[in-house]
Amino acid sequence: MSLKTNQKPFFVPDNDNLQPVQDDIKTELEINFTKHKKGETVLSLKNLTKRYGKRVAVDDVSLDVYSGEVFGFLGPNGAGKTTTIRMIAGLASITQGEAFICGHSIKKDFKQAVSLIGGIIENPEMYKHMTGWQNLKYYASLYGNISDEQIMNVVRLVKMENRIHEKVKRYSLGMRQRIGIAQSLLHSPRLLILDEPTNGLDPAGIHEMRDFLKMLAHEYGIAIFISSHILTEMQLMCDRVAIIYKGKLIAIKTVEEWTRPQNNILKIKLSVSPLQKNKAIKVLNSAFGCDIQTNQNLIVFSLPEEQLPKVSLELAAREIGIVSMSLGEKSLEETFLELTSASGTEIS
Repeated sequence: MSLKTNQKPFFVPDNDNLQPVQDDIKTELEINFTKHKKGETVLSLKNLTKRYGKRVAVDDVSLDVYSGEVFGFLGPNGAGKTTTIRMIAGLASITQGEAFICGHSIKKDFKQAVSLIGGIIENPEMYKHMTGWQNLKYYASLYGNISDEQIMNVVRLVKMENRIHEKVKRYSLGMRQRIGIAQSLLHSPRLLILDEPTNGLDPAGIHEMRDFLKMLAHEYGIAIFISSHILTEMQLMCDRVAIIYKGKLIAIKTVEEWTRPQNNILKIKLSVSPLQKNKAIKVLNSAFGCDIQTNQNLIVFSLPEEQLPKVSLELAAREIGIVSMSLGEKSLEETFLELTSASGTEIS
């Protein structure tokens, strides 16, 4: 079994010779999807390590993901994200350490552990000549013991009940993503693994996907593990974020902790008149020796909190008027780039 882009959800066999399934269900059922208690450990990695010969792809990674949270997993190209996901899903062998799903070991209790996982990688592939309902009906038949009512529950959960009987080829990418997630939820998994879930979506689709995944986690207690390169979306979507670099876990923090000013260093955004901009930059460089970035008339720099009053005094002494001044947090992207820029690698 391989993990690759555009594949069907985990743990479901392919069958390109299937026959269409009849649309034989009404759409008037209420949502009756299992709600799980929040704060329970769903995914636990203990000293997880993967070696390919002498190369260490994942180096002693330990982390926990809890029910009811959206957990982001970030790192540059080659940092070990995909390899980690493959080991969690049982698609790559573990050299050392353990991965547990709700206490079940991937190594020792594989069948039970993976039965608690659902996931899609990038754009889900479906049978386009069939309706959304027929696709879900087919996948449900492969799992076994999944009723039409259970199928419709996930359809309503992803808000596709009004379009479920249309052929997949008529769906937008965002709609196909929703059906893909519905497929991965058919067997009521405790852990949902998503790699680049907003890839290819327009801004409206990204916003909808973000709200939907947060709803799945916060209202239904599903643990969601997301890998993505769209860091602004990760900042808006995730409750906690782990950054992995060269196979090693750097840290795990809440988004607020990642973006909070460190050591009382404040990010300052200063606006002056266009005629005084260059003069203001020279004054700030001379007085504080800080790294300055500009965007039109906006001057952006960071200083210790105790030096903030001195900014106004230095500029006023040289008759430079301040149009506006605001304090801002670092974005997750800025923090990520600071941590990984020394490698010269691209974000992934």
